[in-house]
Amino acid sequence: MSQRNKVLLSLLISVILFLVLYFTLPKEDRTFLNVLAIVGFLLSVLGIVIAYIQILSIKEVTEQTRSAVIHNIKLNNNLLMISDLSRKVAMVDEIQGFIKEDKIELCILRMKDLKVILNAVRNQDSYQSIVSKKEFKVVFEDFNIDLDNFQKHHLNNRNKLDKVKILINLESLSSLLLSLEIKIKNLGHDN
Repeated sequence: MSQRNKVLLSLLISVILFLVLYFTLPKEDRTFLNVLAIVGFLLSVLGIVIAYIQILSIKEVTEQTRSAVIHNIKLNNNLLMISDLSRKVAMVDEIQGFIKEDKIELCILRMKDLKVILNAVRNQDSYQSIVSKKEFKVVFEDFNIDLDNFQKHHLNNRNKLDKVKILINLESLSSLLLSLEIKIKNLGHDN
């Protein structure tokens, strides 16, 4: 029932109550002041009913607004996470390019940047609910080992690098990040 219909129904009930109260009064009590008192009482009750109806209406609108805000916040967070993951995947691709071009110094710098970002991802609740800790741990450990190997190789060229293994590990990291991105996109479609 709409708010307008509720108010009209309340008004109709008030008029009926007025008539009932007026005609149940003895004729000697049907004075102008008594009629005014009845009208005042009924208008007060009508005002309370209308206020209550408006409070319920405001509550409903508030709930709908709150629900819409929560939905939009989740949607925005998912979009930010997708953008963030795309940036990380691009960093992995850039690192792979540096490895292929044998630009070890640039590779180390970019891997250190990515390590800081991955540490933050590992500790974020929003990502932990999507990917298993074990899966992320394995890829992250491989990444740290590869970074350590690059640093050792950079300090002493006699330390051998298995670039193929490192590229495979980076590909695993990229795949993990892309799967996270897909899962987040699918979460957005479910809402």
